[in-house]
Amino acid sequence: MPWIVAQDVADQLDIEVDDRLSNCTAAIKSEVERLRSDLDFTGAVEIPASIVYASILWACILYQHRSAPNGFAGYGDGADVVGDVIGSRKADIYRLLGLRRPVTA
Repeated sequence: MPWIVAQDVADQLDIEVDDRLSNCTAAIKSEVERLRSDLDFTGAVEIPASIVYASILWACILYQHRSAPNGFAGYGDGADVVGDVIGSRKADIYRLLGLRRPVTA
């Protein structure tokens, strides 16, 4: 069984699964697997609850922005839509994902 599915996100939002929700969940799943390439996402090892929860929150935010009347700010401008959509929640989500902020000199 995958470590995150659209039903997890639908349960958090208290809605039914639709194609947009499935696509948002798949996008976040792919991005988290890319960002946390140090983890085994094959199902051999249980994924930490904080990573699953952060991914669900991130997918919720992506879905809610996509459903907003104005859509994504900057969509089509070459912006990193998946990363930029989390805005002020970025620090919380990245912390739960176990990502560190970049070190600057």
